[in-house]
Amino acid sequence: MKPTFDGAGFTPEQIAAAAEAEGQKRDRFELLSAYLDGEVTPEERRQVDQWLTSDADIQTLYSRLLKLRQGMRSLAVPGPAQPTETTVQTVLTRLERKPKRIAAWGGMAIAALFVGVLTPMLMPLQRVSEQVAVTPSPDLPSEGLMIALDRPVVDIPHPSSEGLSQKNLHKLHQTTR
Repeated sequence: MKPTFDGAGFTPEQIAAAAEAEGQKRDRFELLSAYLDGEVTPEERRQVDQWLTSDADIQTLYSRLLKLRQGMRSLAVPGPAQPTETTVQTVLTRLERKPKRIAAWGGMAIAALFVGVLTPMLMPLQRVSEQVAVTPSPDLPSEGLMIALDRPVVDIPHPSSEGLSQKNLHKLHQTTR
């Protein structure tokens, strides 16, 4: 009994043969693709021609690659969205506008500065009148408002001294109307 490789039931010789066959298929595919692109030597061309006449698998692969190549060539290539001249003109127009914008912003800044400097010069009278209104007169005493808390202007009955009865509440209510 032969030893198995990797527990899959295949011998190392079988795995090597499968890998070699896969490598051959890959080499044939690459050579056939190069043949279609015209990138083979005369000796490789004779080899591919011989395969195409004798091997059905290579013929099938060749026809699939040929259809794929034709399909790729028939794909529409999108053209530019607009002609190059139009793009160049648009860029140049934008570049020409930039100095005009800078000049406009500069003019607005100068005008704002002018207004900011001249406004206080033209309105000095208003500032003096504001100062007079804010400054207190030196002739008036500045004692402020004084309220005598121990002598209220209106007599307020104290609930504990008089004992507010219904009668007194009624009188109080009548006088406050």
